[in-house]
Amino acid sequence: MRKYYKFIAIATVILFIINLFGCDSIDQPDYMETFSEVENQNPEEVESQSSKEEDKENIAQNQEEKIVLIDKPQTITIAAVGDIMCHNSNLESAFDPDTGKYDFTKVFEYVREYIDDADLAIANLETVTAGEEAKYTSFPYFNTPDSILEALRYAGFHVLVTANNHALDRKKEGVLRTIEKINENGMIHVGTLAKPEDDRFITIDVEGFKISIIAYSYSCNGNLPFLNEHERTYMLNLIDEEKIKEDIKSAKESDSDIIIAYMHWGNEYHRTPSIHQETLATKMFDWGADIILGTHPHVIQKSEVLEVEGKNRYIIYSMGNFISNFRREDQGDRINKIYTEDGVIVHITLEKYNNQTIVKSVNHVPTWVDKYFENGRPVHKILPVLDENMKKSFINDNNREKALASYNHTMELMMDYQYNKDTQ
Repeated sequence: MRKYYKFIAIATVILFIINLFGCDSIDQPDYMETFSEVENQNPEEVESQSSKEEDKENIAQNQEEKIVLIDKPQTITIAAVGDIMCHNSNLESAFDPDTGKYDFTKVFEYVREYIDDADLAIANLETVTAGEEAKYTSFPYFNTPDSILEALRYAGFHVLVTANNHALDRKKEGVLRTIEKINENGMIHVGTLAKPEDDRFITIDVEGFKISIIAYSYSCNGNLPFLNEHERTYMLNLIDEEKIKEDIKSAKESDSDIIIAYMHWGNEYHRTPSIHQETLATKMFDWGADIILGTHPHVIQKSEVLEVEGKNRYIIYSMGNFISNFRREDQGDRINKIYTEDGVIVHITLEKYNNQTIVKSVNHVPTWVDKYFENGRPVHKILPVLDENMKKSFINDNNREKALASYNHTMELMMDYQYNKDTQ
C-alpha cells in the first residue's frame, strides 16, 4: 500500500513538473519545426527566399516613390529679362564722386524681389567689361565698370547672355575679360567662347531639371575684323541655322529637360516681329527648342504659347530694355521712342511629372525705367509697374501717368498662360 502511495506521489510530482513547464513544451515543437525546415533547406533556396523578400521591399519602396512623384510633381521658376545697357547717363548715375567708384545696385532695388526668388534668372548683357584702363564708354563701343556684374549678381541673376551685336566692342580682349569677370562674380555666360574647344551652349542642373541654353546674335556691328580668321570661327555665336540646329540636337541627345534659346534678332524699335524672326522661330521649335527669348529691338514685341507636336512652347520675340538710357525725349531720329523705356520680367514655371517636363505657367511683370534728378545728377530706377504697385512709394504724381501707360503698352502684347490638363 505504501508502495502504491509512493507511486502516486511520484506520479503527482511528475505531472506537476509537466504542467509547470507546459508552455515551453507547447512552443517547442513549432520552434523546432521551423528551425528544422531552415536547417534542412538547400542554401540556394534560402538565398532565393531572401531575394524574394528584398524584391517585395523594393517593389513597395518603388511604389511609394511613384506615389510621391505623382502627388508632388517637381517645379522650378525661371526669370528672364532683356537688354542690360549702360549709356553715358547710366554711368553718370552710378558714379560716386566721393569714392570715385561706380555702384549700380540701386538701379535694381525695386525689381530684385521678382528676380532673386527664381531658381534660374537670365539677362542679356549688352556691353562688355574690358576694364578701367580701356576707359568706360557708351555707344558705339560700350565698356562698363565691373561693378555692373556685382549689381546683377545682387539682383539675383545666374546666367548672362553675351551673344549680341556689342560683344566685340572691345575686341578679343573685351570678350575674354568679360567672361573672366562674369565667372569671378559667380555667374555663368553663354554666347561667347574663350577657347575653340568650349561648347557653344551650356547645360546646367537646376534643382534636378537639366536645362540647356543656346544664344545667338544676328550681328556684331561689323566688328569681326577685330578677330583673326580662326577666332571668328568660334568666339561669338552668330546666327547660323545649321549650327543652331546642331546645338538643339546635341542638347536633346544629352537628355535636357528643356532647351532655351536667347536670340538677339529683329528690327530695332519695331513692335512687330519680322518675317525672319517668325520663320526662324518656327524652325527652332520644329528642331526641338522649348522656349525662345528675344532681345535687340529695344522695344517689347509679342509673346505667345504655341502647340508644336502636342507640346506647348513659349516665345517672346523681344523683352525690350531692362535698363538703359533710351528715353522718349531723345533727340535721335527713330520711331517708337516712347516704348524704349519699357521692359518685362518673364516668369516661367516648369513642372516635371513622371520624367516629362512641361511649361506649367507663364506670367509677365512689366517694367519701366524711371529717370529723375537729385542734386543735379541723373537717377535711374527699374520699376515693376504692376497694378498692386501703383500705390507704393516709388510710384508718385511725377511718374504715375507714364508708369500706367508703360504697363498698358507691355501687357497688350503679352500672353499670360496657365497649363490646364483638361484642355490638352
